Amino acid sequence: MAVRLTTPVTIVTGFLGSGKTTLVNRLLREPHGQRIAVIENEFGEVGVDAEFLAHSGDETIIQLANGCLCCTVRGDLARALHELVRRADAQRIAFDRVLIETTGLADPGPVIQTFLAETAIESRFHLDGVVALVDAEHFALQVERLECRAQIAYADRLLLSKADRVSTEQRAGVEDSLAVLNPRAPVVACDLHAVDVDTLMAHLFDTRGFALDYVPPDEIRRAMQGLALLAPGSGRLQPLGAARHTRDVTSCVFSSDRPLDLERLNQAIDAIIGQCGERLWRCKGIVQAEHQRSRLVVQGVQGLVQISGGTMWRPFEPRRTVLVFIGRQLDHEAILAALRACEVEPEKVMR
Repeated sequence: MAVRLTTPVTIVTGFLGSGKTTLVNRLLREPHGQRIAVIENEFGEVGVDAEFLAHSGDETIIQLANGCLCCTVRGDLARALHELVRRADAQRIAFDRVLIETTGLADPGPVIQTFLAETAIESRFHLDGVVALVDAEHFALQVERLECRAQIAYADRLLLSKADRVSTEQRAGVEDSLAVLNPRAPVVACDLHAVDVDTLMAHLFDTRGFALDYVPPDEIRRAMQGLALLAPGSGRLQPLGAARHTRDVTSCVFSSDRPLDLERLNQAIDAIIGQCGERLWRCKGIVQAEHQRSRLVVQGVQGLVQISGGTMWRPFEPRRTVLVFIGRQLDHEAILAALRACEVEPEKVMR
């Protein structure tokens, strides 16, 4: 029996005016060789040109000239995805990947949770990653909004739009702030109007933010080399593991070269979730667990956290745990203490 491959899904988020409309319309209009199903929320801002939208029925899927689909959603996201599958199985439509555009004031957390919690969806789709558009020109004002900071914190990749409209100093300041809000997401400047569509798609897709066989190279390399993080604007090195703050948003990085006791780790994460509640937006990383031949991959959105088996540790590869926690008003000392308590004592490792 042939193995059915799951379809990658990318969530695109970003505050009002960040450029989502421009991005989505280019994907729907220009030839690029991929059949993309764009799920557009009809309420709130209209992200695609009005000619693509239908205004009747629960979900309407429109086939476009370049092979893409535009799906307007008035109901539950899971229902919209099942409708895509139903029509694909009936051979009425075909698509290679799915892009979900959230509205400018949306919290991406519940959308991400749909893919972590719905087993029926997992059998046909997999979440590739979350991409947030950031408006460099209006960042100073928009970042005051909690919705903007949350969108940045959830992202696996950040696209910096309108960077050509600001000075070099202003752009550097925005990038420093983004590194504080989300130390694990790479920042890519992108002129949404001028960049060729293939480059735009390379920025947007294949982030592999939720892949179990992928190790985020920048995070792991930085931790393994024992490098410190540069505190933006301070000129001082900040030790890895210290909390980094922007207003009420905190990012906390835990790293350790000792194996962790898996049972204690599960208890610690449960305790962190219980203590932080809805203030914990995102956690992600890899774990070196005692008696485990492969690395473990941690993915968490709000109160839902999964620990799954990842790739095998290679011979002579330094083994290390790196976990990143992002949220509002997190008690980083309590988080780090709970995770340090999971470390296996050196003498036990030697036995």
